Amino acid sequence: MNCILFPTDFSTASLNAFGYALKYAKTTQAKLIVYHCFTPGADISEEMQAIYERIDIENFRSKKDRFPPFENLIQRLNLAGVKVKYVVEEGPFIDTFKAYVARKEDKIDLVIMGTQAAKAGMFDIFMETNTSVILEEINKPVLAIPERASFDGAIDNIVFLVDYKEDEKGPLSQVMKTCEAFGAKLHILHFDLAHGESIVPLMDRFKKSLPFGVTDDVIFRSIDTINLKASLSDYCKTNYVDMVCLVNHKRNFYQRLFSLSLTQDLLRNIDVPIMAIYNE
Repeated sequence: MNCILFPTDFSTASLNAFGYALKYAKTTQAKLIVYHCFTPGADISEEMQAIYERIDIENFRSKKDRFPPFENLIQRLNLAGVKVKYVVEEGPFIDTFKAYVARKEDKIDLVIMGTQAAKAGMFDIFMETNTSVILEEINKPVLAIPERASFDGAIDNIVFLVDYKEDEKGPLSQVMKTCEAFGAKLHILHFDLAHGESIVPLMDRFKKSLPFGVTDDVIFRSIDTINLKASLSDYCKTNYVDMVCLVNHKRNFYQRLFSLSLTQDLLRNIDVPIMAIYNE
């Protein structure tokens, strides 16, 4: 992995996600780019004004100096060996962020961001509607970290939601590489809401057609349910799941179940990081 892009608004949720991003970067040996964008003269909250005064945002922008709260966290977590670069740009967040990703297309492998459902930060990426915009329009995997999520540096169990479709195999192979990097078990889950014929033959055909070998660390499971969110939440708690992955496109079965993005819906209901993998 080359680079992980970490957008921040310096909020508590963002600081929590930064610790996650640091440990993820260490394990994958990736460079971590901390990205901040602001609009001079824009109306901001008293909280953000206090943060800007404390860090001297103009000086931080011009010199790309290390940001003390992040540097303190790096030292506390004993992760000084992780390569961290700070980028500060000026302009509307969504457009400026998308332009930055486009310029660095070949270097960025993953976006990790903090989310908070109850309170919006200054920047639109942390608001529900525009988080969906980022998830749909950035053609990179996006790992969203709920504010309540905790991370001990280990990822032992990863869930990948499937509908046994051909276009899920590429993203699933990406997740398999993540499992190998962290030494994690892969749980390939299908939730059967139709309650029709047995899903086993379809599961078996899908399993045999995968481009990687199925070992004891790969678990296939089909769950019969009428409430996907509740069943997924229960599964995550029972199996100590550290991350839930899904293919992020409008034709996806799971995305169609909800009026809003499934990723956003899950982030409001479970405290597990969600990775949305972009696919046309």
